[in-house]
This record gives sequence, structure tokens and C-alpha cells, in this order.
Amino acid sequence: MEHSIKKEVWEGKIPVCFSVDEGELDGGTRNIPEPCYLMVPRVSYFPFLYDKLEKLFEKAVNPSREDEMWLSFETVPLKWHYPVGVLYDLHGRGSRLPWNITVHYKNFPEEELLHYQGKEAMSVLFRSRVKEADNLKHRCEVSQSLTPQDYGQLWHGLVSNTYDEFWGVNSKLMLNIRGDPEPFRFIPFYIYREGNPIFQKLIAPVSYLRNEDSDEKTEIVQRVGDLFKLYDPEWESSMTDYCVLIHGIEVSLSVPLQWLSESLSYPDNFLHLCIVPNLQT
Repeated sequence: MEHSIKKEVWEGKIPVCFSVDEGELDGGTRNIPEPCYLMVPRVSYFPFLYDKLEKLFEKAVNPSREDEMWLSFETVPLKWHYPVGVLYDLHGRGSRLPWNITVHYKNFPEEELLHYQGKEAMSVLFRSRVKEADNLKHRCEVSQSLTPQDYGQLWHGLVSNTYDEFWGVNSKLMLNIRGDPEPFRFIPFYIYREGNPIFQKLIAPVSYLRNEDSDEKTEIVQRVGDLFKLYDPEWESSMTDYCVLIHGIEVSLSVPLQWLSESLSYPDNFLHLCIVPNLQT
């Protein structure tokens, strides 16, 4: 059951239509390039497609050496270091499919986007995120035991969208250093809400209540609702017009955080939770 959930999440894709910004076409170009239609994995990142998109659009735009590719949806520049699924849940949810993305080379939005430094730099960023998550979960014990070959397998499995290759290593990060299942120290997570800074805070998947008379401890399972009380103590009353999404799935506030982290984390081992308005029916 757990394996099938992880695989279904991994196989989630979004139909995307990439079109070049016609205002950036080279003056000598007579024909507007045809749009590029792709099924893009939710767990991946848009830079994995940059080489393909450049081959399709670069000649028509004729960018200078200083120009840099970037993507937008409507008027929103898309952050390349966010997973595709997070970007869609934040900005594209409710729009008609395929998701229409515009490819740009000019007028890079310096104040809104980081500059993309290439695949090697992105690989280093991904590895640092995995280590950060494992520090929260296991004090870095598991990530420090991984070899360079393990990290190479993780990265190649993600780039090539190969489930077995990726999870052949990633499954170790869901267990302690002895290879046994146990509650994480803390849950790695990000909470996104359009127009707000990303929210992070320490929360353990279980807490303990001590009985003063018997000195016994009662284990209390922490759930999604407990996490969002950290985000907003008045969550239940103030957020009635919103829902919480991960991988496009609306999350119940009663789901245990440990299970959610093991089953629905993105490849960087973080939960990426999006607060979005309820769709109008």
C-alpha cells in the first residue's frame, strides 16, 4: 500500500504548453515557433527541460550571451527552484489544461527570480536540501552515511524520472541509521501561500504528555491540523475559504504528520504544502 501511494505520487504529471513570448522574437523571424506540449512530472523542476526548450525556441529569439531563459504563467514569473507541482498548485490550479507557460529570454525579473546557474549548481542545491531534511529527521546520521554514488543515483533518478532508481536510495532516508522505522525528530516542511513568505517551524511527529501522579508518558500523535495551528492559531476559523494541497491533493487536517512525511514528501524530503483558495463551484 505504502509503495503504491509513493509510486502514484511519483507518476503524477501536468500537461504543459510552452510558447515563446512573441514580443521577444528576432526581427528577421517570419514564422512563429510552434508551441511545445509536454507531460511534466510534478516532482521535477522546469530547468530539466531548458535544453529541449532552447533547441525549439532559441533560433527564433536569437538571444544575446547576457540573456537568460525564464518562465512565466500569465504575469507571474515562475521560480525555477520550486518543484513543478508546487508552482502549479500555487499559480495554475483552476486554469484550463494544458497549463500555458510562456518562455522568455529578455527582461529577466531580477527582484522576483534567482539566476539559474546550471545543472551542477542545481544538483548541489538539491543535495543540500536532502541533507537539511535529514538533519531535521535524523541529525544528519543517514545522509552522512550515503556515498557520492548514492547521491548521484538520487539525482539521476530524479532527472530521468526513474522511480526505482530514486527510491532505491531515498528509502534509506525514511529510516534511522540502523535501518529501522521510527518517528522523525522533526518534520521537514514548507508552507506556501501566494503573497506571503514561506513558513517553516520545528514540529515533531509525536509529543508526550506526562502524568504527574504516575510519571507515565502518553504519546500524542501530531497531525496536519497541529502543524497549521503553528502557522495560524486561529486557522480553523480564519481559513474557511482555503484548503491545503500537496501534489494537487487536498489534505485532511486529521492526517498524521509522520505518515504524510514518509508518503507524500517531494524528492528533497520536504513536505511542500500550499494554502490556496477553494475553487468556486
